[in-house]
Formats: sequence, C-alpha cells, structure tokens
Amino acid sequence: MKRLFVLLLVVAMVATAAISQKTIGVAISTLENPFFVTMKEGGEAKAEELGLTMIVLDAHDSPERQSAQVEDLIARRVDVLIINPVDSDAIVPAVREANRAGIPVITVTRPSNGGDVEQHLDIDNAMAGQMIAEALAEALDGEGRVAILEGIPGAPSARDRQAGFIEEIENYAGIRVVSSLTANYSREQASSVMEDILTANPVLDAVYAHNDQMALGAVRTIIAAGRIDEIKVFGVDAIDDALDAIRAGQMVATVQQQPALQMAMAVVAAQRIINGASVEPLVIVPLRLVTAENVDD
Repeated sequence: MKRLFVLLLVVAMVATAAISQKTIGVAISTLENPFFVTMKEGGEAKAEELGLTMIVLDAHDSPERQSAQVEDLIARRVDVLIINPVDSDAIVPAVREANRAGIPVITVTRPSNGGDVEQHLDIDNAMAGQMIAEALAEALDGEGRVAILEGIPGAPSARDRQAGFIEEIENYAGIRVVSSLTANYSREQASSVMEDILTANPVLDAVYAHNDQMALGAVRTIIAAGRIDEIKVFGVDAIDDALDAIRAGQMVATVQQQPALQMAMAVVAAQRIINGASVEPLVIVPLRLVTAENVDD
C-alpha cells in the first residue's frame, strides 16, 4: 500500500510539472537561412536553461504558411508567441487573432505593422547600412563605382539598410552607386542578378548586399567571372559562410547582429511576461563590424 502511495505521488508530481511547464510558440520566417538557424538555436538553449518548452515552426518564407502556423500555435494554447515575420503586413491578421485569444506576442527582426505586440527586438538597420558605407568608403579610398543588392521590397530591414547606406555614402563625392537591384535576401537570386550587374558594368569596384546570403551569391558570380580581385564585397549578418569568405579574402566586411542573443533575449522577455512582469516595448541589439582584422575574435 505504501509503495502504491509513493508511485501515485510520483505520477502526480510529474503530471503537475508537465502542467506547470510553460510553452513558447516560435514562428520563424525561414530556416534555410543560417542566420535564422542560429537564432533558433539561441532561443532553444535559453528556453532549456529556463525550463520552458519551445515549439518552433518554419514558414519557408511563405506569409500564408506562417499565418497558418501561428493559427496552429494559437490552437495549441501556447503561453507566448514569438514571431519573426516573413512579411510585416501579412502577419497582422495572425497577430490580431493571437490578441483576441489572449496570447501575448513578441516580434523579432521584422515587426508586425498592426496588432498589439508586447516587445519587438531588432537591430538599428540604418546603422548597419551606415557602418558598411563607412567601411566601403575606406576600402575604396573614397572613390569608385558601387552596386547594391537589395532585400525583400517593403521589408523594414531592407528599407533601413538602404537608407542608412545611401545617407552615409553621399558624403563621398567620389563614390557613385551605378546599380541597385532587388534579390530578395536570396543567395541564388543574388547570383543571377549579379550576372546582369556585371554585364552592365564592365567597371565595378564594390558590391553592398543587404544581407550575407546575397553577398555570397554575388561572390559566387564574381569569382566565376574572374573579377574577384577587382570587386570588394560587403554584407550584413555575419553568418558562418560570410566569415569564411572574409578569411578567404572574398568579402571585405559584414555586420554582426547576434541572432542567437536576439532570440535568447526574446525568450527571457517571454518568461517575464508569463511571470506577470513588464517588458520594454522595443529592444535594440548592439551591432559590430566584422573584418579580416577581427573575424577570429
């Protein structure tokens, strides 16, 4: 009888722990980009540390799929939703549905353009563009022809990285932007777009890509064209492949925005919300310029 009582007590304790363990639902734009893989891993590590369950769903860059995934997480009654939107406008109805269900929402990297969000974590994307412009101008000694590979049209990150770069580069009269085309943050699209840029510009000194995936796509095409020694490539994100490209002399610089830290901070905010504490509505994660001089730090 005593043994049965102990067994029932253990079962009850396990059941209570399972019930009390809180769950965070995470909707990621795409895990095909190493940047977001690092982000996911940072969040999972922090969730495990804090004793939280974390459900991660990959939208594969489809706004429709992401909306359906958020609806699924709402149906599972997660305690907090962390969303990295594919599209800041398309995600609004899903955020509002979470609001109606009483599930707090945190957004990461891209905001939601509507609905109630407890906290948004991001970088200063305009500052990232400015930092690259400064590094590029220094690398070119203030003179040269530059092409830009732009991110997803309308995405706040693409808009701000472009604006910050242009505002700073206009301070250098000897530098001219000769092309600025969209490649949707895609390595494959950037490789194709870069072919057209090289054809149209027999003289080109540098490429600024809004993210490292596009920078690496540009590098691939530039190498194939035999022009890697004459064209300096810059990106944003500091993904592993880009760091390797900097070590190999194929890229000059990138900007590190610490995706693992960003998601870890979002998980901490989720725990605070679960515990009834307040959180800052906007958190800006620090940036760092990465070059050959500090890439191994």
